Amino acid sequence: MQIISLAQLRETDERTQRFTPLGLGIDRMLTPESAATYHQETVAQIDLADAVAQGTRDAFERLRNIHAYGVLCYEIYTLVNDHALLVVEQALRDRFIDFHDGSCTFMHRDGFENTITIGGYDDVYKAAKRFSPGRGYRLLVGRGPATVEFNGMLDGLRKWARAAGLLRGQRNRRVEQLLAKLRNSVAHPSSTHLLTPVDCAMTLRDLAEFINQLWGVPTPGGRLYPAPAERDVLFIGWNANGTMSLAPVDHLTVGLIRLDDIEQCAIVRAFFSPGTRLEDPDLHYFNSRYENTRLPTEYLWGPGSPTEAAAWLTTTHPTRDSVDLLDQVFAIRHDGDRVYRPMKPGVVALHDPADQTGHWYLVQADFPQDAFVHVRRLLAAEPGCSQRGECTACPVEILDQGTVEELVGRGYLAPTITALPPAFCLRDDIPYWQPAPQPTNREPAPRSRSNRRRGGAR
Repeated sequence: MQIISLAQLRETDERTQRFTPLGLGIDRMLTPESAATYHQETVAQIDLADAVAQGTRDAFERLRNIHAYGVLCYEIYTLVNDHALLVVEQALRDRFIDFHDGSCTFMHRDGFENTITIGGYDDVYKAAKRFSPGRGYRLLVGRGPATVEFNGMLDGLRKWARAAGLLRGQRNRRVEQLLAKLRNSVAHPSSTHLLTPVDCAMTLRDLAEFINQLWGVPTPGGRLYPAPAERDVLFIGWNANGTMSLAPVDHLTVGLIRLDDIEQCAIVRAFFSPGTRLEDPDLHYFNSRYENTRLPTEYLWGPGSPTEAAAWLTTTHPTRDSVDLLDQVFAIRHDGDRVYRPMKPGVVALHDPADQTGHWYLVQADFPQDAFVHVRRLLAAEPGCSQRGECTACPVEILDQGTVEELVGRGYLAPTITALPPAFCLRDDIPYWQPAPQPTNREPAPRSRSNRRRGGAR
């Protein structure tokens, strides 16, 4: 190790100065004062909810404080990033203690229970080894009745948090699995690596979202666990030539929309924030009865002429609303040789009996396309696709399946609107059904000895 002076320790690391608000500076860099301010500001807005346990809060604040010294030593960003992955398990442990409020119960497959008093997480870990899944025990989630396999380590904690409903989002299941793998690679390293301030700041943001969600607080505008987002009321106009126009509905009432080329129009609630994550790229594929848009879109009125739309707005004053973007539920119909596009379950019960035939799947997914792809893979007998519950191959969960009568009898498909919307779509080049795929005879490729994973996620 080379001993350097205090003055040298205080010198700004030029590599950090190259990361600017406008991106990586190849031919320019920030001044030392600007670099110190900018890199602290990137994490200053990342806060934890008030309900978060003090131990987890202290660990997170320690990371934020040390992050500021990356302006003097570039390697600090890698250290902060890697230690942030270790805080994932600490947060899960602290939340487990809070959730169970002094005791937890392990249930044997024969029905008898063993309740332990929790003084700290070491008590939980020892009990998990004693009452392990291999011995026929499962952990009661809270006071039950749900149970989950639990080994006391990171993988068991992650599964418990999912079973307890503390974590949301079907795609986030993959993210949480990846966090566990990254944490294990940090705890048991086999090589070295060097990360950037951008990598470190993103990890801290994701960690804060994860922690806040564990304590029931979603993040406004978050990347992983966003809070419910506001939808705008939009005017959608089109003509026979395929020209379309999208605008906030108040543009129609104040005359900011050119109506010369608009033959038909509709009014919907949708996400329309150009240049942001809440800009729906699929609004041009809107269908009044099927879920063709990427983000939730609600039919309000139409189709009709702009004059009729303006008259409707004078008597009805639709306002913005907020909807959750994760864990949406879709109904998908398989009838004969056709697989239909996803629909809202509350719309299915309003259809004519002739449009309710076939086999229906109730799928929970973050996006309608995820649900649609899973059903097609399921019908094609793709390896790994699950008939029920969480799918290990797709970011979805099958809630139930059967005929409309069976699903209604089990409490699903209750109407959420008073009348079925008129059938119309903005573009007719996307049919509302596709041919059902034929089952495949493909078998999973055999795993070679060199590709087998050794051990398991802790």
